[in-house]
Amino acid sequence: MAIIKSHVCNMCGGLLDIDIDRQMYICPFCGVTFDYEYFREDNVLEIANKSLNRAEFGAAKDAFDFILQKDPHNFQALRGLVLCRCKWKNLRPMTAYSKVHLRDDDPELISAIENSLPQNKEYFEKIRDAVALLKEFRRKRSELQKLEDERVSSEHQLDKLRLSQEINYRRFTMTVSDLSANLFSDDPKASEVVLFIALLILFGIGYATWALGWMVLAIVATLIVFTIVVYNIKKAVNDKALQAAIIPLTKKIEQLSDAIKENKAESTKLLFRYESMAKDIIKNEPRSIGGSDSDNNKEDDEE
Repeated sequence: MAIIKSHVCNMCGGLLDIDIDRQMYICPFCGVTFDYEYFREDNVLEIANKSLNRAEFGAAKDAFDFILQKDPHNFQALRGLVLCRCKWKNLRPMTAYSKVHLRDDDPELISAIENSLPQNKEYFEKIRDAVALLKEFRRKRSELQKLEDERVSSEHQLDKLRLSQEINYRRFTMTVSDLSANLFSDDPKASEVVLFIALLILFGIGYATWALGWMVLAIVATLIVFTIVVYNIKKAVNDKALQAAIIPLTKKIEQLSDAIKENKAESTKLLFRYESMAKDIIKNEPRSIGGSDSDNNKEDDEE
């Protein structure tokens, strides 16, 4: 049962309720009922708008539905149902696009467009076009977030590849540098260990040369040169493989950056068009019968 506050009881002065389902006035204080003949369409519209202004959206919807049963083309009722669907007192909340959840294919909005008279159809079509722009804007924003996430992931991969490339490039140099650093380190133990290992290697090579002849020295030198050559070949192969992975990844990041820039520009344009259209709709929004614009503004400020 939908009940909406209405007139004053002629018997006790109490505020009457309207029982739309039973189609009569009821006084909750003295129990007097009044014939539904008092319930004129203008009164219902006034009550509906007052309920809307009090944010009693369920009661307002019932009243607007009743009006449309008698007059399917009533502009105020069609507009009121759209507002009830959004739980808005008026369309001013459209300027806060993040709070707009009305869709361009919403049944209440489609019904308002289909049932409104030709002179009122444009009003609802503008609302539909505005929320359609907002829908496209949100789609672009969703794409933008995916592009930005992909770019961050690609940049992280690129940093890892470049670090690997730097390590590969400096590998032999770093080994020699570490040995030199330990040899001339302030830590006497580290210097002694490196010096001992170096002397042991030199002693081993010298002893093998003395015992077995110069051929051993030649073999050792060959092995050292061969190891260095193989090491550098492997180093070059690794560097080439890393570079082959870096180049397409760098191009991908550049393409993602261009796509993000383009998406941001398109999103800004869509949002600007939406806000302009929303302001135009609000500027031409009709005054509610149940309350003045100043009253509505005051209520909105209080909220």
